[in-house]
Amino acid sequence: MNPLRLALAAFAGLAVAPVASGQDAPLAIEARGGAVLPVAAFRTGPDAGGEITRAPSFGAHFIYRGPSGWGPYMGFSQHRFDCVADGCPGEKYVATTWDIGMERILAGHAWARAGVLFGRLERDFHGTGADSGRLLHRASSLSLGAEVGIGLRVDLRGRMGLSPGLCYGWLNTRFRDDGLVRMRWVAGDLGIALGF
Repeated sequence: MNPLRLALAAFAGLAVAPVASGQDAPLAIEARGGAVLPVAAFRTGPDAGGEITRAPSFGAHFIYRGPSGWGPYMGFSQHRFDCVADGCPGEKYVATTWDIGMERILAGHAWARAGVLFGRLERDFHGTGADSGRLLHRASSLSLGAEVGIGLRVDLRGRMGLSPGLCYGWLNTRFRDDGLVRMRWVAGDLGIALGF
């Protein structure tokens, strides 16, 4: 299924979900950390070859939880991929994204999100020719993608809570000198939320 259609279907499904019965503080900030797993063709074109495995991920989100169960969110995430297999042209790939979207509270203890993200990919690689032996650094253009996610809300003491979740994201971005790179990933992480 096309990722854009998947995001729109998930967003439409949220509209008919039941409204949460017990809301916490309307504004929350989450610090998130976990792991991300590349899926599908993570790299194409000049960057093809070599396997990239799971990577650490961290980020932060601001969430407004409206009385209707709907609320906007915005945040930042970074995924740090290592590539050391034979045939891998780069040693490290760092995907940095800024996202904005809508969150729906489901049955008071679950959430679902759908949104857009803006991101870029940075890579370190060994140079060739005149740059042979040097470790070079390149950054892709800022590009547009999408994400969908689901998770739980676990209340702790006071206004603190835990928020484990899963998110699927995709982004196509381009290096000026090397061409298109497709990124598809599934991230599993744990958020620590503080309400205001």
